[in-house]
Amino acid sequence: MAFPVHLTFSEYTDFGYSEFKGVDGFSTIEKQAQRAVDSAIDYYYNDLDISQDKNAKRVDAYKMAICEQIDFIKATGISSSYENGDDFNSISVGRLSLQPTNHVSQDSMVNGVCKEAYRLLAHYGLLYRGRGSDWYVATHS
Repeated sequence: MAFPVHLTFSEYTDFGYSEFKGVDGFSTIEKQAQRAVDSAIDYYYNDLDISQDKNAKRVDAYKMAICEQIDFIKATGISSSYENGDDFNSISVGRLSLQPTNHVSQDSMVNGVCKEAYRLLAHYGLLYRGRGSDWYVATHS
């Protein structure tokens, strides 16, 4: 199943991101970044048409989250939460302490996306999974 691409290179540069200097290699990393972001937001824009969303700020936040994830992948080389082995954070035995080389990178991810992207998604409600309270709406309408 092919998912539609929601971010173009020109949008990436229009938002002020510049980790990629040219189009070469952009589409591969964009797809990886979009998959990570889509997974975090429970594929919201795969179920709903992004062009029909009346909340332009939410659409921009989604696209900027993909941009943040693209820059994160480009800077760290980590495109998934399981890459480079994240089975431990640190081990200490006596005076010996071991920490994986990707420890800093793994600490900067939340649910498979970088913290910057996660904050953008959370701020605009794209991570919301619950349902509004009927009681709250009924008593305050």
